[in-house]
Amino acid sequence: MKKINVMVTGAGSGTGQSIIKALNLSSLKLSIFSSDINPSNAGLYRTKNSVIIPPVEKKNSLRIIINILKKYKIKILFIGSEYELKFFGKNKDIIEKETQTKVCVTSTKIINLSNDKYATIKFLRKSKLPFPESYLIKKNNLNKMFYKLRKPFILKNRFGTSARDVYLIKDKKDYLNNLSIIKFPMIQEYLRGKRNIYGDEYTCSVFTDIKGYLKGPFLSQRYLKNGNSWIVRTIQNNKLSKLVIKISKALGNTGTINIQLKKKNKNFLPIEINSRFSGTTCIRAALGFNEPEMYIKSFYLNKSLNNIKIKKGFVFRYIEEIFVNTDNSRKLKNNFSEGKIIKWF
Repeated sequence: MKKINVMVTGAGSGTGQSIIKALNLSSLKLSIFSSDINPSNAGLYRTKNSVIIPPVEKKNSLRIIINILKKYKIKILFIGSEYELKFFGKNKDIIEKETQTKVCVTSTKIINLSNDKYATIKFLRKSKLPFPESYLIKKNNLNKMFYKLRKPFILKNRFGTSARDVYLIKDKKDYLNNLSIIKFPMIQEYLRGKRNIYGDEYTCSVFTDIKGYLKGPFLSQRYLKNGNSWIVRTIQNNKLSKLVIKISKALGNTGTINIQLKKKNKNFLPIEINSRFSGTTCIRAALGFNEPEMYIKSFYLNKSLNNIKIKKGFVFRYIEEIFVNTDNSRKLKNNFSEGKIIKWF
């Protein structure tokens, strides 16, 4: 079979790099193109083919990206930057019509719901699914909202991401200080998980193929460090599995979806839904649940997704460096293929 040209945006992000790693684990014959808006982003130096693309907010960016996809005959485009999801969701039909490139992104409606943490809560409530107690904060109810939830509680940005703008509020001073720096504030009950070295949060994934069949779920418990999964272990739990599948069916997502949950007493409560790939995509792929490969097989090759076997395991992350033999920043674009790593261990 001829190699399939695939491109991944956001090669500097944890998600973009995770998609690239998962694609490298695939048994399919692939030619992987990493892309990013900045030549100093690490993922560009770990693939044979690397491309600089314009920021999506730039004038004429759609036309430039379409020309790049045509030039390199890209068959599937994976979105590794969360910031770009809305742009590619909005322009998916135009891109696919003009380039014959499959854009791996779900509908704009679901992207908007996932990006809005309060809209997510309303969706869960409407779907009669469990959710943490949550309230929006407005200028006329600042004081009232402080007394709405038991202390401590969570104050966060309604449209935040990757654990940014998330604060544990213990007293009114904390509340007012942090409230002043959040543009779209909301509060949420603090779910006191049982703390241990494996963390108190659960990250789960379900994949919906081209025919609407659900694959998975992949269930794992994780310990977070700076908003990223630092220790991950696979788990088996029937109650959690049924809940994750219910959420996915209610949402009607296409492709992959990952859901973050915490425990309240013996029940699981979803705290975030992401209708996209995540930083743990490569971890799931290494353990038998390769979502980028599943997308290619189902949506591009029209193959059935059979024999998916999820392995048990622990995963411990560590930091890695890439070295490029130049100290001239202007030469970086011509040295993508020269990024090297050292075998430290």
